[in-house]
Amino acid sequence: MTPVSTTREVELGPIRPPSEAASLLLRVTRNCPWNDCAFCAVYKGEKFGRRDVEEIIADVDLLAEIAGRIRSRAGARSEGGPIDPAAALAIVRDPIATDDERRMALWLARGGEHVFLQDADSLVLPLERIVPVLERLKERFPSVDRVTSYARSRTLCARSPEHLAALKRAGLTRIHVGVESGSDEVLALIRKGCRAEHHVEGCRRALDAGFEVCCYVMPGLGGRALTAVHAQETSTVLRAIDPQHVRLRTLWVDPGSPLAGMRRDGQFEMLEEHEVVAEIRDMLRGLRGARGAVISDHERNLLPELEGRLTEDADALNAAATRFLDLEPRARDAFVVARRSGYFLELEAFLAAPDAVAEFAPLAERLKALGDGSLLRGMELGLRFRHI
Repeated sequence: MTPVSTTREVELGPIRPPSEAASLLLRVTRNCPWNDCAFCAVYKGEKFGRRDVEEIIADVDLLAEIAGRIRSRAGARSEGGPIDPAAALAIVRDPIATDDERRMALWLARGGEHVFLQDADSLVLPLERIVPVLERLKERFPSVDRVTSYARSRTLCARSPEHLAALKRAGLTRIHVGVESGSDEVLALIRKGCRAEHHVEGCRRALDAGFEVCCYVMPGLGGRALTAVHAQETSTVLRAIDPQHVRLRTLWVDPGSPLAGMRRDGQFEMLEEHEVVAEIRDMLRGLRGARGAVISDHERNLLPELEGRLTEDADALNAAATRFLDLEPRARDAFVVARRSGYFLELEAFLAAPDAVAEFAPLAERLKALGDGSLLRGMELGLRFRHI
């Protein structure tokens, strides 16, 4: 395969939401305009920047050129629809293919329908910078039916209904918002730079403009001192927003984050894993009757099975959390270690394995002793690939 006739590569940012794993990534801003959240280590030390419209559109055009070449090689007969997966795999395996070509082949094989605008808060851009990009995407990729972005709730609060409506007309369809907590006390602790009222107002503005809204919440973020208020007030804020999606992203303290220093200095005490599940259960009980779905789509969540509609699946969600919490401590700790070691993904598979508790309980006991009674700390010390 002959690479595209340019040495320039499409610029990529460092992260995207788990639900955008199959999306085409288009970087419109660099890093984060706030960049002070205590739990985040991604952009620390980096300067925020807005990419020029011409530069972004050049990336769109380059991606379209790459897509045309991929479609031609894959024998596609039209500019829309997916390409043959086998042809895409051949391109991915081609040693002279560029990274952009490999990403494009996979994207087209999945349908070429979703685009995510990077980085942390692309809605800080004025309309004259973002609308031309959205229009160019629509022109060059007619198969795209979903374009999404992160946005801070304070940014949404600063956008007029007319501004948001213009973005919706131009093609933006879904907004991901890091709510993290509905507690002003927790938000102040982790330096989120907003209050609960900003979450409600900003997300409601986005919903009123016709966007899908995904609200991310972070179980465990209040630590031991604020776990009750974190669960209760997060439920209150989410009920006031009533988004289509509530996504769980359990707190881990990443090395290099301010929260890691707070934990080291004794200013923040993390919950054990079963205490985080209890907090999630309390939060979900407070959300009974809300219209959206709860989604557990991040590797940091202990129980990926905690997914369902907040209306008809409320009992099943409560039962899934309670099933784990009602285990006797030895079996519960054994599952935590087995899950975090990568041997089991879901609780039911673990419980169905006849020797699983007997196999993993001794390791859990040793790790707990290593952590001076804390299984969480013991796993951090005894499982090299585990960052708490």
